[in-house]
Amino acid sequence: MRILHTADLHLGRTGKEGDIWHQWEKIIEIALKENIHILLIAGDVFDNGQAEAVLKKKFVISLNKLANQGIQIFIIPGNHDLRQGNALTDLELPGVNVFYKYTVVNLDKIALHFFPFKPELSGQDLVGLKQDSGAECQIGVCHASYITLPEVFSDLGDSQAIHCPLSPEDIRDLNLDYLALGHYHNPKQWQVGKTQCVYPGSIEPLSFKEIGPRQVFIIQYDHGLRVYPIEIGYQRPYLCQDIQIPKEDIHALWPKIEELAQDLGPCFLRLTIKGVADKLLFQAFQLKAGAFLKERAIEVSWQDETVDLGWIEENRLAKQFKEAVQHRVRQSPEKEFWWQVLYRGISLLKHCENVDKKNKV
Repeated sequence: MRILHTADLHLGRTGKEGDIWHQWEKIIEIALKENIHILLIAGDVFDNGQAEAVLKKKFVISLNKLANQGIQIFIIPGNHDLRQGNALTDLELPGVNVFYKYTVVNLDKIALHFFPFKPELSGQDLVGLKQDSGAECQIGVCHASYITLPEVFSDLGDSQAIHCPLSPEDIRDLNLDYLALGHYHNPKQWQVGKTQCVYPGSIEPLSFKEIGPRQVFIIQYDHGLRVYPIEIGYQRPYLCQDIQIPKEDIHALWPKIEELAQDLGPCFLRLTIKGVADKLLFQAFQLKAGAFLKERAIEVSWQDETVDLGWIEENRLAKQFKEAVQHRVRQSPEKEFWWQVLYRGISLLKHCENVDKKNKV
């Protein structure tokens, strides 16, 4: 028995529609090529509960391509599928099963336990729902938050999206061989007791928190359980880059912008700019560089960590510090080191001024 586990498709996400669909087509081809018997989708098929009819029809056609080859498809809703509606209506057709309440499906030597998403559920609620099965291999499917992993807790907590919290004790009490999870958007595989636990992650990066190639997982059960990932890459990754302004000259950054345009393919790029610069010149540079990169399918968001040259001229202590460091720059062979000293020192002075203002308020 060969099972393909994926989750968090988020079909219909604004600005990523085509990227996500190309990734979904990769998964369909993997299912056919790898002789998969069952496809598990652990929630968040759609990005919201009001998916467009055209998109749903397109998705159904793609599922039929699998069902016609004898692949059984099992889906549980995630929190996005049920947001402001139910995007999974009209998806049930021969070979496709959508579960809205706890269900156990016995297939030969495998029992599949489906725990559909409900915002009020906890890990212990899942334990209470689970029914005993005499099958050799027990697989659970749920859309939940394993809060013991710091990265899961941090990412979902920042988004106020900790739903159905799971602990190691919950997983042990479920007494499963494999737990097919959805909800957290980066691939993650770990073990609790005898249970192999997997988040496959989103099928296409959707934010700067989602780094690296995307994955799906194959579960193979013969006389034992074997689990392995298959990389499916991505269409447009989210990348981060820090750039230091050389010698207070914002225009000296342009060769770096040209280098990024040459080295990077289509992507979403967060540029963090550090250093000392005139604010108006920096804003003009942002407009020019942003347009240049967009022409090359690079969408830029700016993180401005510069210190305004105008503020330095108005602040007596900062101006004296700048003049002293510039004297060192002229005399020292380690010029880059002293430019770093200037930026860090000026940044600290600016931070102290901001703290002082807050304390006075």
